[in-house]
Amino acid sequence: MKMKADRHTVLVGGKRLELSRLNKVLWPEAGLTKADLIAYYWQIAPRLLPHLYKRPLTLTRYPDGIEEGMFYQKDTPSYAPDWLKTYRVVSDDSREIRYLLAEDEATLVWLANQAAIELHPWMSTTDHPDYPSYAVVDLDPATGAEFGDVVEIAGLVRVLLQELGLKGYPKLSGASGIHIYIPLWPRYPYRLTSRFVGYLGELIVKAYPQKATNERLVAKRDGKVYIDHLQNLPGKTIVAPYVPRPLPHAPVSVPVEWEELIVTGSGRGVQPHDFTLADIKVILARPPLFEQMYQAPQSLDKIMPLFAAGEKEGQKVH
Repeated sequence: MKMKADRHTVLVGGKRLELSRLNKVLWPEAGLTKADLIAYYWQIAPRLLPHLYKRPLTLTRYPDGIEEGMFYQKDTPSYAPDWLKTYRVVSDDSREIRYLLAEDEATLVWLANQAAIELHPWMSTTDHPDYPSYAVVDLDPATGAEFGDVVEIAGLVRVLLQELGLKGYPKLSGASGIHIYIPLWPRYPYRLTSRFVGYLGELIVKAYPQKATNERLVAKRDGKVYIDHLQNLPGKTIVAPYVPRPLPHAPVSVPVEWEELIVTGSGRGVQPHDFTLADIKVILARPPLFEQMYQAPQSLDKIMPLFAAGEKEGQKVH
């Protein structure tokens, strides 16, 4: 979107925001600007905010666009407005970090004005910071693997979860993979939930070694789908639902139905980049698939003996 003025003042939720560099192109291939990012986050706010509520954020910022330099940001900058909500954490080296909490549309608009393209929330909330309320099976195809392979492995994860009495919720990563969320009661420490996802990965690799791998070294993945459990470790995060990615054409990480992924016969299932920043109306017209997830936390108690040997509770998180 081309704005007549490169600066603009807006009122969002009663808060006055000074927007700048609105015509800065962030996605050159798609011609999308910072104004487009701001408009997207403003419109998607009702759908996105439930996934960020009480979850400290790590940001990835691209002030000069996705083809230029980027940086991660955890600590809220000193110039941030005083109405922003933050959550204070003391790091292992005794440094205080003020994580940002995005709980209203004004904060999302402010973040977009900072060219914070990606928002990575904690898997735990500030109510239970050491205990995630979901685990994520991150399926990442190595070079040579096709998206159909990722879908196939996702289907195996779904069946395995069903056999364990659990339910998973898939979303497109917005890149080339799939994220499967498993809602949990917040009483298991991060290292335990990571071990649980690792256990799932071990079973899938044993059942389907031709296409699945848990090999950490990228060079040794041999065109297979990597089942990443390490993203569930303390301090790791996954891009939030409905967040755009810093890739050509601005794909968005969108929740999908299993039936949209796994299509029988000659039908076409959803593809990695089916939803982009420009598809805001299409995305909003879809049902809020993940919101039901938070209403149905699950227990790992019955299956813990399968994977929890040697794990200890009380691990420090961030």
